[in-house]
Amino acid sequence: MKILIATDCYIYNTGGITASVLALCAGLRRLGHEVRTLSPSCRYKSFRDGDDYFVKSVPAFYYPGLRIAFPSNDHLLKEIEAWDPDIIHVQTEGSSYRMSKRIMKRCEVPLVMTCHTDYAHFLFGRCRNLTAVKGFMSVIGRIMYRRATAVIVPSEKAGRFPFLSSMQERLHVIPNGMELEKYQKKLSQNERQILRNSYGIDDTDKVIVTVSRLSKEKNVGELIGFLPALFKKLDGVKLLIVGDGPDKERLEKQVKKLCLTDSVIFTGRVLANDVWRYLGAGDVFASASTFEVHSMSYLEAMAQGLPLLCRADDALDGVLGHGYNGMIYRSQDEFADFAYRILADDRLRDSMGQNSLKKASDFSSDVFAASVISLYEKVLNKNRERSSVCQ
Repeated sequence: MKILIATDCYIYNTGGITASVLALCAGLRRLGHEVRTLSPSCRYKSFRDGDDYFVKSVPAFYYPGLRIAFPSNDHLLKEIEAWDPDIIHVQTEGSSYRMSKRIMKRCEVPLVMTCHTDYAHFLFGRCRNLTAVKGFMSVIGRIMYRRATAVIVPSEKAGRFPFLSSMQERLHVIPNGMELEKYQKKLSQNERQILRNSYGIDDTDKVIVTVSRLSKEKNVGELIGFLPALFKKLDGVKLLIVGDGPDKERLEKQVKKLCLTDSVIFTGRVLANDVWRYLGAGDVFASASTFEVHSMSYLEAMAQGLPLLCRADDALDGVLGHGYNGMIYRSQDEFADFAYRILADDRLRDSMGQNSLKKASDFSSDVFAASVISLYEKVLNKNRERSSVCQ
């Protein structure tokens, strides 16, 4: 099968969508399919790198790190059209979607889309549950996904988004996958010690690690704010914050205000291929975000054998079992209590870590790709039936 994966988030971006796309491409290729990708370039120039096509673009005004492509009559789109894909899978709703619509029309192939983001949460925050907002988002979703034969969501939570309310008959829940081989590598004891010491972490310290874009919706400030309650129960704990973003300055000010400078460490942006190292330097993974759809950082932490400590959210369904591979908190007191129990009990922490490793195998790129291929085949069969009726 010839498959075109179109995305605004690819190798020049870091984040969950990029990791999910890379895992899907790897899994599909191992199954013997021909896969090419289409995304905005990192500069105002179009170029091709093997099976990856990058169309000239400029920085997006609406979100840092994203870019807007200007396809027009770009020669790369003509190359893809000449290749004549069997199916197009769009991962994001920006430039990649616009370019895909042109290819879909000219090649007369079906379109599959994946919804990775809760746009109502992103745009309206706490007002997202207002009736007027839900109605507005439903209309937007109907317009946005009207050309898709099928829409994939990574979790049941995503399937309940208001802007997908008109898509229910076309919705398919397929959890994200990851390239296990990238995240199940292990630091040697010496490497772990060197990395921890480079950030001023003592050998006896317990480390809570979080990997996140530092933006308001990720709620990293809650983890920082809850630390004093934990420190009343346990000494020698460090919070390692891996990532960068527009909220970093505010978070650094919060750390200083709470006099936590010696306990909170900001690594800044790290290479995607090095994330596993920083997870491996930790003892427990934590997240306070309720913005996630199906967070790749949870999966990556499990692949490193870390227990998870996360704020209660529907996105954890099927990922985190309370008391099995981590704990789910709903308040500051629960966070402090659960963090203490995991960090102070080596046997409990090791047991939960082993359960995380077992659970991670459910989300391998091969399992992911096999589920997606099954959907592609259904879409193509449906498209053939429709074509035969029209003849």
